[in-house]
Amino acid sequence: MPEPADVHFLETAATLVPSGAPAPPGAPNAERCLELFDAQLGSRHLDLAARRLQAQGHGFYTIGSSGHEGNAAVAGALRPDDPALLHYRSGAFFLERARQVPGRNPLRDVLLGLVAAAEEPIAGGRHKVFGSRPLNVIPQTSTIASHLPRALGVAFAIERAARLGLDSPWPRDAVTVCSFGDASANHSTAAGAVNAAVNCGYQGLPLPLLLVCEDNGIGISVPTAPGWIEAAYGSRPGLAYFPADGCDLADAHAAAARAAGWVRERRRPAFLHLRTVRLMGHAAPTSSRRTGPPPRWRPTWSGTRSCGPRASSSTAAPRPRGTSSASTRPNARRSRRWPRRSRGPRAWRPPRRSWRPSGTPAPAGGRVARTGSRSRWLRRSTGPSASCWTSGPACSSSARTWRARAASTGSRAGW
Repeated sequence: MPEPADVHFLETAATLVPSGAPAPPGAPNAERCLELFDAQLGSRHLDLAARRLQAQGHGFYTIGSSGHEGNAAVAGALRPDDPALLHYRSGAFFLERARQVPGRNPLRDVLLGLVAAAEEPIAGGRHKVFGSRPLNVIPQTSTIASHLPRALGVAFAIERAARLGLDSPWPRDAVTVCSFGDASANHSTAAGAVNAAVNCGYQGLPLPLLLVCEDNGIGISVPTAPGWIEAAYGSRPGLAYFPADGCDLADAHAAAARAAGWVRERRRPAFLHLRTVRLMGHAAPTSSRRTGPPPRWRPTWSGTRSCGPRASSSTAAPRPRGTSSASTRPNARRSRRWPRRSRGPRAWRPPRRSWRPSGTPAPAGGRVARTGSRSRWLRRSTGPSASCWTSGPACSSSARTWRARAASTGSRAGW
C-alpha cells in the first residue's frame, strides 16, 4: 500500500507552478535550491526503500528521516571539513554533505546499512548509522543524547589543539555541529552538555559548537509541550538562539547560515531550533497511529514547501514535472488514501493481551476473561512491568526484551 505522506507529496508537487515572486532575502539561488531539494528527495526515498525492504524480509529495524529533510539546509550552510555528530534523522544532511565531496555514493552506503551488509562502509553492517571519515561525519549510536558530550569535546579540542600547537583533523576555524531531537533535549546527558557549553562561554573559553535541535513536537509517543524548547534554550546566557522553520527550505538555510557564521566568527556556542514534523511513525516497524500523530498537524507536509523556492524562481533550468522524484525512486504509484487522525491513546496502540494458566491470579489492575482452560487479561497500567505481560503481534520490542530477561533470570534461578 502506498505511504499516504508520499502520495500527498506527489499530488501536491504536481500542482506547483512558478509564481514569479522574488526570492526572500538570504535565500539560496535556484540552482542551490535544486541541489538541496535533491538531497531531500534522496532521504525520503531511502525511508520508503527501508520500509519496502523490511516488508520483504530483507531490511531490519531503522529510524527514518521523513519530515526532517530540512536539515539539508544545515549541511548546505556548513563546510565539508566541519565535524558533524548527527541525529538519527539526518538523512538529508548526510546526502547533502556527500554531494560536497566528489567520489561519494551515499545512497548505496545507507542502503547497505539497511540490509546489514558486511560491505557497508560506516559500521560494517552492525547498525544503520550516519558516518564517514571523508565527510567528517563521526558515527554515533542511537542512545538518546549520548553524542552531545562528545560533540562538546570535539569543539573544545579544535581550539585547544591550535593553542598547544598540536595537529588536528580539522582546520582552526572549523565548526562542530551536533543535531538532536526535542525529546533528547530533555535528557540529563543533553542538559549536562549544554550547561558545560554555556559555562565555557561564560568563562570566555572558545567553543565553536553549533547545537541543532530538530523539534518535531513528539518523542516516540510523548508530546513535547508547545514552546518548551524555546523557553528552555531561547534565553540561556552565553548561548545564541536562532529559530527557523525546518519545513521551509529558504528560512532554514538563512537561519543555519546566520548561526554557522556566528559560531565561526565568535567561537562561541549557538542553538539552532528547527521546527519540523515527523512522518510515517517513529521507526519503520511502527506507524503514526501507534505512536501518535504530529501535534502540529499541518495541511502541507514536509517536503512540499521546500519546493517553493524552486517553483517560484524563473532562473532555474526547466525540468519535466516529476523528473527529480522519478530519477530517485521510479514507478511511484498514486492512491487517494488519506491518513486518519488519531483520537486518543487507545487509537494509537492495540490492546495488550497475554495468556496465563487457569487459576493463576490476575495482576493488579487487570481484567480476567476466562476462555476454556486458559485466561487472559488486559493490563491497564503502563511501563516495563506491564510490558512483561504482553505477547502476540501487538507486542513491542521492549515487551519482548523484558519477557526474554524474565525467562533468562528464571532459568538461572532454577525455576
